[in-house]
Amino acid sequence: MDILWIVLVAGGPIVLGAAMAYALLTRRRLRGSERNAQRAATERLYREQSPGPRT
Repeated sequence: MDILWIVLVAGGPIVLGAAMAYALLTRRRLRGSERNAQRAATERLYREQSPGPRT
């Protein structure tokens, strides 16, 4: 039973680290046009949510 506990305690961080490394290595970067579209959509959302100029 002690060996199972050691495997779980040691294996958990290894599996978690491997999953994080896999996610970081396989994420896709945005192309220039996608990045511009994302910025434009973000600005549009902020403009829609802003209450307008304060006087």
